Amino acid sequence: MIADRYLQLKGELESGLAGLIKLGSEMRRSAEQLETLQTVLRDISKPLLFVVVGEVKSGKSSLLNALFGNQFAKVDVLPATDRVYIFRYGTEDKTAEVSPRLTERYLPIPVLRDFNVVDTPGTNTMVKEHQMMTEDFMPRADVVLFVFSVANPWTQSNWEFLNFLQKTWLKNVIFVLQQIDLREPTEIEVIHRHLQDTALRQLGFVPPIFAISARKALLARTSALDKDRLWQESAFGPLEDQINFIVTESSTRMLKLRSTFQAARVVLEELGSEVGTLVGKIAADEAALSRLDGLLQNRRDQLRRQIGSLVRDIESGYEQTSIERTKLLQQNVTSWNALSLIIGRKGRERELHRTVEAKLRELTQPPIDKSVSALETDLRSVWPQMQDLLDNQLSADLRKEARPNIPDFAGQRRELYEAIQGAFLDILTGKSLQERLGRSFARTSIAMRSVTALIVIAVIGAVLIYPRSIPIAIGAAGIAIAALIFTVYLAFNHRRRILRDYERELDPKRTEFKQALESQFGKAIDSFCAEMAKRFQTLADICQKQRARYEPWSRRIADLQAKFAELKPRLG
Repeated sequence: MIADRYLQLKGELESGLAGLIKLGSEMRRSAEQLETLQTVLRDISKPLLFVVVGEVKSGKSSLLNALFGNQFAKVDVLPATDRVYIFRYGTEDKTAEVSPRLTERYLPIPVLRDFNVVDTPGTNTMVKEHQMMTEDFMPRADVVLFVFSVANPWTQSNWEFLNFLQKTWLKNVIFVLQQIDLREPTEIEVIHRHLQDTALRQLGFVPPIFAISARKALLARTSALDKDRLWQESAFGPLEDQINFIVTESSTRMLKLRSTFQAARVVLEELGSEVGTLVGKIAADEAALSRLDGLLQNRRDQLRRQIGSLVRDIESGYEQTSIERTKLLQQNVTSWNALSLIIGRKGRERELHRTVEAKLRELTQPPIDKSVSALETDLRSVWPQMQDLLDNQLSADLRKEARPNIPDFAGQRRELYEAIQGAFLDILTGKSLQERLGRSFARTSIAMRSVTALIVIAVIGAVLIYPRSIPIAIGAAGIAIAALIFTVYLAFNHRRRILRDYERELDPKRTEFKQALESQFGKAIDSFCAEMAKRFQTLADICQKQRARYEPWSRRIADLQAKFAELKPRLG
């Protein structure tokens, strides 16, 4: 097909330019810049304009069929009238009367997507109005095919028409001597020389002249068997080469392609620089967030290593707490208290437990408060450090997203204090200890009531039996005395067991107490650092969303740059 190289270059440049326009629209480039790109795209997308001039019956139809395929026009059916016809592509066959002298024909022929063909009236039928109409197309024509028939090459009408045209319009004129299969080679040579001499005399220069047989060229391209021989005999190849040369190398069309290429490349470089800057900022922000996260983890590890000293400050009061607890128990758990269980006072163990718990709260508050305050101070020092790094290392756009929401240090301190004291009290006065006290009080109460009942029975028996049997009465009194002694023993044993249970329950729990403290401090540190890390992750998610938006643009720009780089040497 003719103009293959130009059409391929144009198609690739159109594709790249369309992609550039779409990308520019997505990137919200200015309306003026997008309109400029749209304009140059429309400009280079215009089909090539071929103008065919010649006398009636000179073989113009056969030439067009050979150039564009036998679907373009049947021989002798192009209008042999005094009108100018321009053939354009259309989805359906239709005719539009533009003016009394100009008709547009729309045909569903694919080749017309790339070529508009102007068929002029025969030069031997033209009048002044028709010549004026021809002037509208000749200056814009990419190729002008001036057809001479070997059957009548000596006509003056062609030369008169050529003399009428401005010489600048003839830069892309090609003389086509048609129907050479109707003459002998020697005759063709004579006619060829005659055209050269006449052109030099009439025009002052000799356009390219090609003697061809369009009929044989068409047969070679369609149904003929001996295609190579027919193609050689048609001499059509050099004509196609000349058309390709005019369109590809020396036409204003290539200048338009080159200028369009340059304009598109400038815009592409601007977009590439813009996206490159954006992606670079994202990468820098992500690297900064990664460094900050690493610093936060290091700071977290440092804080965790300080937990031991915080725990030791609280543990230092453990012994004092144990001593004070023992004193408190000794004061509240007396033998007389145990004897009072005879009358079955309920809730005694709960009252004792609440008394011990209240005292322990009072005793544990100072060391816990000291350690919690120390941790709060450390955490408060981390916050401005992290915020300062955010302000100094992130891009301006991302800093807007990093709003300085100061953590609720007071609330965190309160929660930590309550959690530590709660764990402390749970260990020192836990539910298991309370349950054991309850069982101890219940057993002692039952035993003392039973013994007391035995004493009462023995005393009553001794009183009733005494007049009748003094020895039995004395025995009953002895039993009552023994039971009374046992009651006193139970009271003392109850006190001893309560104190022993407390010691047995609490002394082995020192390790558990230490672990509980370490756990609570660790949770507080982890919670604070997790909140900071969450802020970093939120910013990282913003970076990821931005990257998901800009990276496809970056890849498309890279693809366009590669396409334009490949086009550059081919466009010259």
